[in-house]
Amino acid sequence: MMMTKHIVKLAKAYSKAKGIEVSALSRRVFKDSKKISQLEAGSDLVTARYQSAMSYFGEHWPSNVEWPSDIPRPSVAEEDKAPAA
Repeated sequence: MMMTKHIVKLAKAYSKAKGIEVSALSRRVFKDSKKISQLEAGSDLVTARYQSAMSYFGEHWPSNVEWPSDIPRPSVAEEDKAPAA
């Protein structure tokens, strides 16, 4: 699934830029230290968890790292339009 690949790609770039382990980032984003590695291995996400993760990255992305051009970056306006879970 394309969306899970987006999360994995963002997680790798983010954790490298911040100098943290992917498992630590996974704990911050999903409250589950294994979720990002599970996604990389082919696991899936429900839409609400995907939106939550994208929001996290959109809000916390390091200013010195370029957002990957092949992944749409969420905006505050888009998040406000998303239906409540």
